[in-house]
Amino acid sequence: MARAPDPREIKILSDILALVLDEQPGHAATALERIRQMARRDGVTGGALKNLFTTRIGTISGKDETEREKRLREQISGLERRLGQSESDTRTAQTRLGRCQTDLGLIQLELATLRMQRPWRYIAIAFAAGAGLLVGIAGTQFYHSLSVTRAPIDRASYLR
Repeated sequence: MARAPDPREIKILSDILALVLDEQPGHAATALERIRQMARRDGVTGGALKNLFTTRIGTISGKDETEREKRLREQISGLERRLGQSESDTRTAQTRLGRCQTDLGLIQLELATLRMQRPWRYIAIAFAAGAGLLVGIAGTQFYHSLSVTRAPIDRASYLR
């Protein structure tokens, strides 16, 4: 990308062009070669050099210049408004992001709490089921111990 020349370089270029128009052929060839070297170094094309001289020398009227400045100022103010809006949008997005991260942290904390409680729930359910079975067996045995039993029948007599 070509850089914008500073006023000192424009002065040097104009001096070189004056030498080109000079009547001495050696000075003119040297000046032309110097212009080519500067253009190659800065990446300036012939059309860009022409535009540079036409805008710097004053071939563009003052009215066109003021209109151009006015348009550029309007563009700058529009860009500044857009920049301000973008900064406001960025701050809003950062605030939302902060809230979302806080909510995510709370949800992760609740999930971790539930995961830690889950094994204890299963252990409590297993313990309650085991205790219920033992109470049921004990209750059945107690009921049968209180009821009247008949005399046991000798079943060996059927096998004889």
